[in-house]
Amino acid sequence: MRGSHLALGMAAAGVLGLGIWIGRSSSASSEAAPAPTQPAASSAEPRSAALPARATAPAPTQPPTLAKPVSRMLAADLEDSDPKVRRAATRDLAKHPDSDPQRLLALSRDADVGVGILAMEGLGRLHASGNLPAAELIARVGDHALDEKVRTAAFNALGVVPSPEAAQYLAGLLANGSSFERLNAAILIGHQDLEVAVPALIRALSDGEPRVRDNALETLRTWTRGRDFGSDAAAWQAWWQSRPR
Repeated sequence: MRGSHLALGMAAAGVLGLGIWIGRSSSASSEAAPAPTQPAASSAEPRSAALPARATAPAPTQPPTLAKPVSRMLAADLEDSDPKVRRAATRDLAKHPDSDPQRLLALSRDADVGVGILAMEGLGRLHASGNLPAAELIARVGDHALDEKVRTAAFNALGVVPSPEAAQYLAGLLANGSSFERLNAAILIGHQDLEVAVPALIRALSDGEPRVRDNALETLRTWTRGRDFGSDAAAWQAWWQSRPR
């Protein structure tokens, strides 16, 4: 996989050896908590665009709430005017497996990018453990009002956990999303059901953006155990259709 174009997702992404494209954002604070690793030569400039017609986010469902409240001090620090204090408090909240989803969902939209990223990482842990529905992460991936780095954290949290909702949503983004969305979807869809992922990736080999085509090809190569048909979509399709069912 091209080091200049791919970056790692969350821990689960390491299982498949897939990188994740991350769009650059000039709005992130220099003190913000680090976003997921960016490519060494980041050339992807994310573009703001409306959600594609075939990738409409489902309405978020109500996540579970916890009976155990946070301490008064932590609750106060989560609302402190100093973003450094809010980041530290969000980090403490997010690292626990019993974090309150409602608080983290609110913090994911914090004015400080670092707080938003840390909150998304906590939400990703809850999603991986089955305590947060995919719809909540989809809503944040598709929220163009959020900083691109926060959306990237949402992409990672959603994409590395297989689910029918994530598979269909990423396939829709890969077909009709913005450049930023297609770049990420071309990698993250590799963690999803192959019956959805592979046809979408083969179609992406004809994408108008070379970096999307590169990401799609790298993801396809991951599943072929040494087979490589390059950019020949017809050859990939023939292989896919001829495989044992």
